[in-house]
Amino acid sequence: MAERTLAEQLGGPLPAGIEALPEEQKRDLAQALRDARHRQAKALGEAGEEGLRYVPALLRGAVRKVVGL
Repeated sequence: MAERTLAEQLGGPLPAGIEALPEEQKRDLAQALRDARHRQAKALGEAGEEGLRYVPALLRGAVRKVVGL
């Protein structure tokens, strides 16, 4: 189960070194990847919002919609 999750997260088959890991370590790695991606998404969202400070207030709603924030 952890292999499938890791493979999905990595976008392909697992490298041999990862396949050789015990199941518990694969689960830990999968969780670490999820956590890292969550932190990255949060940081990107915050950076996008920070960048909107330089857009005139009347245009911010439209820019958010176009950019997907």
